[in-house]
Amino acid sequence: MKYQLIIQFPVTEEFDFDAIIELETRLTLEMGVDHIVDGHNFGAGEINIIIQTDNPETAFEKAFDMVDVNLISTLRIVYRIKETDEFIWLYPANNKDKFYTQ
Repeated sequence: MKYQLIIQFPVTEEFDFDAIIELETRLTLEMGVDHIVDGHNFGAGEINIIIQTDNPETAFEKAFDMVDVNLISTLRIVYRIKETDEFIWLYPANNKDKFYTQ
């Protein structure tokens, strides 16, 4: 698969790790064969769920619908062509911030 979709949440004092694991499990079960959940990584004050896909926009739409309403305010979603460092923002839309991942 050509792209990596990255769903990122900041880790704060109120961080609900169980909710993120539930989301990752649900994504794994419901994304289908076109979008493969490749696990998560944790560090540098954030947690990322990584999805391999050939269609990042469709994967974004499916994944976004599964995110708990309580998590949306901190959510960031980007994608990139594998092995590159150029991230394209999907959420929040039109974000111009630099995206960081560990």
